[in-house]
Amino acid sequence: MDFFFESLGWFGNIILSIGVIPQVVQTWRTRDVSSFNWSFLLMWAFGVLLTFIYIAYNDMAKNEYQWPLWLNYLVNIFATFYLVYAKFTYPAKK
Repeated sequence: MDFFFESLGWFGNIILSIGVIPQVVQTWRTRDVSSFNWSFLLMWAFGVLLTFIYIAYNDMAKNEYQWPLWLNYLVNIFATFYLVYAKFTYPAKK
């Protein structure tokens, strides 16, 4: 039964990790960030960062690592902070 739930965790977190990639690729190709909402980007960025810190701290304290969560949050941290960077640096298209 543990294997079943571990597999669910991996599958769900892989889907969540992959889900942000199309937006990153589209932003990279088009350099268009006009539809991005600052509130969403900043809340998402800090939300994933703070949640990752919480998960990492608890995992290290217990010496039990939830690798699917680490994968998901690390991918989302890099992707989201890239989108924030893009919003700052790419010119607004009208």
